[in-house]
Amino acid sequence: RRAIELDPGYATTHQWYAFWLAAHARFDEALVEGHTALELDPGSVSIRRSVGWLYFYARRYDQARYHLARAIAMNPTAAETYRILALAFAQQGQWAEAERVIRDGMALPGAAAYTTATLGYVLAQTGQRAQAEALLGELVAQSRREYVSAVALATLYLGLGEISQALDWTERAYEERRGWLAYLKVNPLLDPLRGQPRFEALVKKMRL
Repeated sequence: RRAIELDPGYATTHQWYAFWLAAHARFDEALVEGHTALELDPGSVSIRRSVGWLYFYARRYDQARYHLARAIAMNPTAAETYRILALAFAQQGQWAEAERVIRDGMALPGAAAYTTATLGYVLAQTGQRAQAEALLGELVAQSRREYVSAVALATLYLGLGEISQALDWTERAYEERRGWLAYLKVNPLLDPLRGQPRFEALVKKMRL
């Protein structure tokens, strides 16, 4: 807030303050800040995608999809945007669209473990378990050679409905200080973990 007071015309400050507000479930304020950032810098793909994220956390998926589709139109080579858009479709039960979008993201050069994990999540949730488990095997093998984010593995285990393993990797993400943990309270992907003592302990640790 102090940074905004010092320079209210700096879009990035509004963008990141919006995420802080969203992490604390203050969605109306978060969206005001997100749209302020967008008005200040309408050509920013990062800010447009961020507004999509904010609507996703607020569970307003139609609006999330609108802004994410706009971000893809602005820059069709950013795999992260496809990943978030696929998750928005998934939360609405539009699984065919979710799979189509994430496969488009997978086809991009440099698509990383997060994208693979999201495809695995979608496949697992649509009964294509063998394919999802094959992708999980690829990520586990990759993790033995190089770093793979705990968030990616937690995501895929969530898709498979393996709660204990998902909790293991969520706790690992906490140990790794992944930024994803800031949204424990609001991320709809984590709904299957809510009420689990280990998960609630993490929420308390994060002071959310």
